Amino acid sequence: MDNIYNILDHIFPLVVFIGLLLSWKVATARWFLISYVVVVTTSLLTMHLTIQWNTHYYIFESLVNLAFFIPIFYRRSLALMLYQKTGTKFYLYVYQKQTLSTQECTIAIVVALSIIVNAITWLEVLAYKYYLIDNAFFKLYLRDNIILLIQVILCGCFLTYASTAKSKELNYENTEY
Repeated sequence: MDNIYNILDHIFPLVVFIGLLLSWKVATARWFLISYVVVVTTSLLTMHLTIQWNTHYYIFESLVNLAFFIPIFYRRSLALMLYQKTGTKFYLYVYQKQTLSTQECTIAIVVALSIIVNAITWLEVLAYKYYLIDNAFFKLYLRDNIILLIQVILCGCFLTYASTAKSKELNYENTEY
């Protein structure tokens, strides 16, 4: 069973990369997925260090999950800032065309659930460490399975986002105001 957790921990960047390949011609999707690649890579690079922390690993995971909100809510502002600094038309195009999609909202909700699960686990581990409770039931029996489910849902959301990105951008361009 541990192999499934390890595989899904490391398959997420592959799913994001596949999504990037599927939606490469759509500038807004490319910007979203490249932003996510940066956050995912940072998360993976720090995981091997922080997993040794035992008690505070779970609160660190919650904080890392907060970073997953950046590509959803701030990438439009970041694109504008990069356009102003570099003058690259790509960033202006992304700034003008970027809208919040259903998949992005779903990703935000799922990531928020992950933050809550990790925070609950951290509080439970602290309570167990300081002898307030006798058994860390949530950590031992629920947390890993919930996080596994969350990772599967996120993979599905990213693949759905990538496969529908072109049609969303075409619908946006055809909308009259």
